[in-house]
Amino acid sequence: MKRRTWKATALLAGVSCLLTLGALPLRAGTTAAQDSEEDGVTVPQGHKEAYEAAKEQMKEAPKEEHKSGAWFMAGAAGMGWGWFDNGSVVNNATGFGTQLNGNWNQVFTGGLLGGYYWHDPDKWGNLSFTAEALGLFTGATMGSSAMGIAATQQAVNVGLLGLGGTIGYRIAKSFEPFVGFYGGGAIGNMGLDGVNLGTVWGYFFTPALGLRYFIPNSHWFIGAEALFLFIGDLNGYNKMSGVTVNTTTGNSYIYEPVVMMTIGYAF
Repeated sequence: MKRRTWKATALLAGVSCLLTLGALPLRAGTTAAQDSEEDGVTVPQGHKEAYEAAKEQMKEAPKEEHKSGAWFMAGAAGMGWGWFDNGSVVNNATGFGTQLNGNWNQVFTGGLLGGYYWHDPDKWGNLSFTAEALGLFTGATMGSSAMGIAATQQAVNVGLLGLGGTIGYRIAKSFEPFVGFYGGGAIGNMGLDGVNLGTVWGYFFTPALGLRYFIPNSHWFIGAEALFLFIGDLNGYNKMSGVTVNTTTGNSYIYEPVVMMTIGYAF
């Protein structure tokens, strides 16, 4: 009886071992089936859908746009102090000219500036550049004298339209001192004792010096700019009987220092 029991026990043990050994490959296959490789990353089968959804979101996420510059527009307003020291009053009958000097009173100057602004720290460090167009108006009452004798006051209006640019240096992310240069056409109108002496064309050029402040987290900036205008060839005012008035002769100019405040917006 004992021998039969021992044989039965040995048989059951052998069957159990065989069943266990047969189950191991099945478990290994099941585990391998639950894992899969996605883009070189092993992902558990239960997380595959979440992984695919995350990949799609990454594809659809907008890429950050890198801009090196922007268009801008600015208004300007300030004061100017103009004068000239080598004009002339010419007698048209004789051709004889009398030297004319003139001083403008403190005069309002204002207008618009606009163009394109470049600033890319990856390419140019702290440097910035602008290409600009500007239009300014300056109007004054002028006191003049010929041969040391004071003449009556004259009304003068001058418009300027030109192109130019600046080079700046950004400091502490918001402050930017700059230098620049502008040049273009000038148009002037003069009146004397209620008589309009006409409108003539000339030219101008000017160096520029200024400071911009970029308001953080906005498109706005404010600044100050100083110009020293050289205005030439505003000559030939002659709608007065027998006389032509010139504000410049030879290589002379109307000289006008101008200081303006600016406020602008970058698009």
